[in-house]
Amino acid sequence: MRSVRVALGERSYSVHIGRGALRELEQRLAHLRGRRLVLVASRRVYGLHARRLSALARLGPLQRILVPDGERHKNTRTWARIVDALVAAGVGRDAVLGALGGGVVGDLAGFVAATYMRGIDFVQIPSTLLSMVDSSVGGKVGVNHPAAKNLIGAFHQPLAVLADLALLHTLPAREFQSGAYELLKCGLIGNRALFGRVARYGARLADWPADELERAVAAAVRLKARVVAADEREGGLRRVLNLGHTLGHALEAVTSYRRFTHGEAVGWGLIAAAHLAAGRALVTPAEERRIVAAVDALGPRPAIADLDRAGLLAALAHDKKARAGRVPFILPKGIGAVTIVNDVSNRELERVLSVLQGARARLRRA
Repeated sequence: MRSVRVALGERSYSVHIGRGALRELEQRLAHLRGRRLVLVASRRVYGLHARRLSALARLGPLQRILVPDGERHKNTRTWARIVDALVAAGVGRDAVLGALGGGVVGDLAGFVAATYMRGIDFVQIPSTLLSMVDSSVGGKVGVNHPAAKNLIGAFHQPLAVLADLALLHTLPAREFQSGAYELLKCGLIGNRALFGRVARYGARLADWPADELERAVAAAVRLKARVVAADEREGGLRRVLNLGHTLGHALEAVTSYRRFTHGEAVGWGLIAAAHLAAGRALVTPAEERRIVAAVDALGPRPAIADLDRAGLLAALAHDKKARAGRVPFILPKGIGAVTIVNDVSNRELERVLSVLQGARARLRRA
């Protein structure tokens, strides 16, 4: 078992990582004893893992709210359904929300916690690799808008994160692959050893020794914790965590959050970032090839050749990180280092999209 501290003063908390982490749930959340608990989960994930959460009922009164699966349901309608259920049950500000699931449930429940009665406490219990290494840590919560992903949201830190790697054994192969793209992203940002570890073991859970997976998840969380502690509200440094996400979010938005998993969209975004960086001589041709090869080695992704290029450029312009009409891009400067670029032109973007939609059109999911 490994624990990573997210140091944010009075909002500090720990991320507990390891196979069987939920066996320590009662111990880790003992300070919540006696408070009302509301667990938000999808019906499928709750059915798979409810027995692992039996200790919650020993902490205090427990209620559950089940929501639909899928990114397309991370919207204000589902947010309102959860809020309506809390109001109907007479839930007060002393309650604690628990988010059991992937990034969709974590973001939704977190946004409810941030906004219900001007803010209540919540705990993250991620069930996917992607949510363990990315969305459950850092306090970004929110919902999507048809024009852009995560356009409506807040910063609201959890009380704790319990990442039980045992939950990953019920994860569909495609979802584990999705999380592997985020692991690779973290390595590319600031951990060459992690990048190499993902390149070595790939996107199949069965290929990862248990101790290596725990070490990789902890390394990714540790990197994110350092960045968040230095820049909680994304005023500067924290933007580096968006590597691959600028184009990735645009791909999700233009396909109505139905074609790609989040990680698959980020995979395309990582390749685009490598090409943009090579065009600016930030990486060598050999480094560009290594990045692209590492992304492609994680498996096929849904194709983008049929997507309207003008629509993609319009979606990029709606990115929530845009400033003065420009969208900042995070570009690699090699393996393990990145830089923030604020002047990427439409001409550069069109060139890269042409490459991705042309020569790379053969990449599609079987």
